[in-house]
Amino acid sequence: MALFGVCIRASPTLLPSWTGCPVNGPLLPRPTDLGNSQIIQNATAKLAHALDLSIRGERKAGFQVDNTSFSLALVSPYTPDSDQTGEDIIWSYHHLGKNNVQGTNDLGDDSQYMIGSISKVFSDLILLQSDLDLNDPITQYLPELEREGTPIQWSNITLSALSNHLAGIPSNLPSSFEWYSLRSYFEQFGFPVLENGSYPICGVSGLSKACNEQQIIDMMASTLPVQQPYSQPIYSSLAFSLLGMALSRKTNKTYQVLLDIAIIRPIGLTNTGISPGDTEKAVIPPLDPTSQGWGADYGLNAPGGGLYSSLRDLSTLAARILDYSIFPSPGMTHQWLKPQSMTASTNNLVGRPWEIQRTENLVPRNPHTVDIYSKSGGAPGYISQLSLVDQYGVGFVVLTAGPLEDATASILNDALITSLIPAIDQEGHRQARKYTGNFSVPVSSGVNSTQKEMPVELNLIMDSGTGLKIYSLTRNGSDILGGIQELWATMIPETGILGSDFRIYPAEVEVKVEGEDGVFLEDWRINFDVVPHDNAAISDLPGQGKLSSKVCTSWQVAAWLYYGGEALDRVVFKVNRTSGEVLGIDVPFLRSGILNKPRF
Repeated sequence: MALFGVCIRASPTLLPSWTGCPVNGPLLPRPTDLGNSQIIQNATAKLAHALDLSIRGERKAGFQVDNTSFSLALVSPYTPDSDQTGEDIIWSYHHLGKNNVQGTNDLGDDSQYMIGSISKVFSDLILLQSDLDLNDPITQYLPELEREGTPIQWSNITLSALSNHLAGIPSNLPSSFEWYSLRSYFEQFGFPVLENGSYPICGVSGLSKACNEQQIIDMMASTLPVQQPYSQPIYSSLAFSLLGMALSRKTNKTYQVLLDIAIIRPIGLTNTGISPGDTEKAVIPPLDPTSQGWGADYGLNAPGGGLYSSLRDLSTLAARILDYSIFPSPGMTHQWLKPQSMTASTNNLVGRPWEIQRTENLVPRNPHTVDIYSKSGGAPGYISQLSLVDQYGVGFVVLTAGPLEDATASILNDALITSLIPAIDQEGHRQARKYTGNFSVPVSSGVNSTQKEMPVELNLIMDSGTGLKIYSLTRNGSDILGGIQELWATMIPETGILGSDFRIYPAEVEVKVEGEDGVFLEDWRINFDVVPHDNAAISDLPGQGKLSSKVCTSWQVAAWLYYGGEALDRVVFKVNRTSGEVLGIDVPFLRSGILNKPRF
């Protein structure tokens, strides 16, 4: 049945290879109670078995098992009673290397590792929770940096640039990666012989003491820039030393005190702090004392890489980020989990201080983009990785202690994430099936005559695509989806051609229903997927399709079309959070009221 009396245009030439452009966020509600999921239990058991085989030598591990210790965790804050138990670790696995004879003999969730540059996550968190303006230049807090003739124009470098690797300054102090004991190796490769006076006055391992604040500032007077500020990301631990100094001056508190006030005490960490930690709890690699970093005094370098922590503490931090309670408002967390700049790779972006990986191959049964917000960390004898996948509300922690030449952390991180994300996605689909089905107007006293005479029917299904698919939406037998396509072509043809695949995704906007315990109204949005023209098929001009075939414009057309003040892409589920039951769905632009699924 025709719904709208509009002129039907000739069929456009659509890009045949178009696979859709879903939202960049949760495609379904984040799965909960993963610890009791049979799917997750099967996946973690399979991973644990593979790790066991590798440790026993029955499968190639790729690293020195006897000389390496490690701890792994899957984290989710969406666990029943987690607020009372404080337990956010869904699954963990530990291995204590046979040759790791120093430190703890009882490796567990509370054992301490050096975490290297994961310290930057803590430092950025302190900065973001402070009252410092990120747009202030660093010279407002460290005015001594502003000297005549300095190669780096410090007054042009803001706190923001320092916190997200856009300051364009070196990664470390000129002395930080100088090992006096290795000078003979340099000479063997043809480097000139240097007198001791040619080395920096501080911070050279094996030659001089760590640099103090004044020495760092003095050294900055002659340090050369790597790039202009904000031109491109340049990884910098030095930036975090300067941030730590600025925070301490502004607050008149040490970095350790700021760490305690801003993070450790508020979220209940018990095994995190500035090195040195507790040796009895430590995981210490079996390396020469000069080759491993346990017990080292990192001094002013601590904000960029001198913290120790445990599997439990990093899991707690991950959970408080994922449940949006780490800041006063969820919006601040969403803002933090966003890119700040790009690398030359389309799959790697840079955040504050996140190392963001975009991948499309983690879920073969349901291919889509998954963003992993990670921070790696390294200290002598230690490599670690903290990863957050907000799309699913899960985190992953990898802590290792062992020979640095091994790719242990990378191997374990690949195994952990690629083994569990498909299972988490599958569990999310299982839990979301309650949102599918045929919804129609209930026959009850609460239904008005118009709803009875012009019934609305909505059929939602779950297939191999993303989100939930609207299989059909009708009002009094009229095809509403077909009508929306015709309206689109009439009202906003300049935006492109609206595809016929209508899918809905959670908008993470909800309100509690007054007077109904545990009942919420959840907004979901129909993704208006605009399909590119097949330019190569309709034009002989050069270069057709090389750019336009990759354009994703669905994010630009949300909430564009309205009818009587209601957006044509908004639907609202009524959900009982206590029972987990979906009570119905409202299609406001059709004035449907709550549509229920038939009960038999």
